[in-house]
Amino acid sequence: MSKIIFGSVVAIFCCNSLLAVSADIIFFGGDILTIDERQPSVEAVAVKDGRILFAGSQHQAFSYKDETTQSVDLQGKTMLPGFIDAHTHILAMEILRTSLDLSPLTHPDFDDILKILKDAAAKGPVTAFGYDPSLMKKTGELNFQTLDAVSMDTPILVVNKSGHIAYGNHAAFAAAGVDDSTPDPIGGSYQKKDGKLTGVAFEVPPIVRLLSSSPAMKGADYDKMAEEAARWYARNGYTTITDLGLGLPIPKPLEDIEYLRKAVHASDAAVRIQGYLVYPFLDHFKEIEKLNDDRFRLLGVKIWSDGSLQGHTGALEKDYKDVHSEGKLNYSQSELDEMVLTAHKQGIQVAVHANGDKAIKDTLHAYEMALKASPAEDPRFRVEHATLADKKLLKKMVSVKATPSFTPLHIYYYGEVFEHQILGKARAEEIDSGKSAQDVGLKFSYNDDSLGILNPLELVQIAVTRKMLDGAVLNPEERISVEEGLRCMTIYPAWQTFREKDLGSIEKGKFADFVLLDKNPLKVSPDKLKEIKVLQTWLNGKPVDWGISVK
Repeated sequence: MSKIIFGSVVAIFCCNSLLAVSADIIFFGGDILTIDERQPSVEAVAVKDGRILFAGSQHQAFSYKDETTQSVDLQGKTMLPGFIDAHTHILAMEILRTSLDLSPLTHPDFDDILKILKDAAAKGPVTAFGYDPSLMKKTGELNFQTLDAVSMDTPILVVNKSGHIAYGNHAAFAAAGVDDSTPDPIGGSYQKKDGKLTGVAFEVPPIVRLLSSSPAMKGADYDKMAEEAARWYARNGYTTITDLGLGLPIPKPLEDIEYLRKAVHASDAAVRIQGYLVYPFLDHFKEIEKLNDDRFRLLGVKIWSDGSLQGHTGALEKDYKDVHSEGKLNYSQSELDEMVLTAHKQGIQVAVHANGDKAIKDTLHAYEMALKASPAEDPRFRVEHATLADKKLLKKMVSVKATPSFTPLHIYYYGEVFEHQILGKARAEEIDSGKSAQDVGLKFSYNDDSLGILNPLELVQIAVTRKMLDGAVLNPEERISVEEGLRCMTIYPAWQTFREKDLGSIEKGKFADFVLLDKNPLKVSPDKLKEIKVLQTWLNGKPVDWGISVK
């Protein structure tokens, strides 16, 4: 009897508590997937002051309603926490997205590429993106010889789809002040033959120099670029995006941070932005970190340890299948160890780009040495891409407290080429091993790394089906569930960036950042995930794009 009385008192107290607080907005009437394993779905969500006040039954949610509360009938659609892009390059993406398109999927013939460049150069300086000989039917080499033949006077700069190789004519290199005597920057190189430039540059530092000096980029409205990029992500369902290259000189070192901060602090901001500072600006980290708030947050530092597998610049333990080369490391083991430790000792999270198995191995060694020198309970070291991480390397990640962020577009775009040409079947089957990562207990995320597919559900579809361009499946044993795929686009990237208390799931106290979809991802065929449409996103409970009526 006393237990019943006690329960009644608690119930009365709870009801009174509900009535004491009114919600600003209540969402109901659709499938609400919380990505909270303790409560995977709810009937309604109440929001107050930009945060989630309650998530649960519709009856209880409406206990928070008064005459000022707005209500949103989801009309049978599906709401989730807003998607989190775990790894992109915001301004670089916007520059390249609006550049001349040379994608091999639409331009598979080398002669066609040269014609497109010639037509564009007749109108002025050219910046192009997407060229990738590994996916072309008829290929050739872009360099001084071929690009000077297109135009001697008009600067032409072409960035490989991987982002790790750039090609230019003499005019483009001259515009950047690069000549035969220019030394290679740390972490990159200008290709030379017999001491002479060839018109090809490898890795981020030299590419950024060429890109930011391109006449096509001078005078660009970077404020507008930042705003448009943010809205582009929002239209694809993202509410938080993570830039893994803050500080790159586009147009000047560290200036990009101000453009991005302006975009997210506008009254009609579309997304939150967080990111990692490129390592050369480590000394500026603590100063910039003081600017952190709920809209913009500096998280750590970024290092590139190798390049791309499709460009044969990713560092492998054994030669590529089609060329006598193991790729190239950007740093020696001792150099990488020192860089990681320098940041780690300051309590700064470290993210290292590592595609090849050799680069991943070196990265994990650097993390292990850093932990021995400066023990930390929860460093959440990041391994960006981790493309060729086999089961042994994945287990090593667990032991050194690291977490990978995979790029499943490698499976879709390059799986067939990796299998038959670049890596061979055995190594190709190990790329982006989601199920193995899950089995060893890793939390991991998925990203598109500015490769052109921003649709988060398409990334999930690729990870769930592991289908390649030709429709074949690359190692079905590594497929994951749709539920796990959704976590990889929400709560896991929130955890990777130490934001799990604020982002990534629909739970009381977290930011009211939501996305509305026309279909429930758990109720459609995995092959149809990418066809699901984003109807609306909300940031702090406020709609970014009005896709439904708010009453």
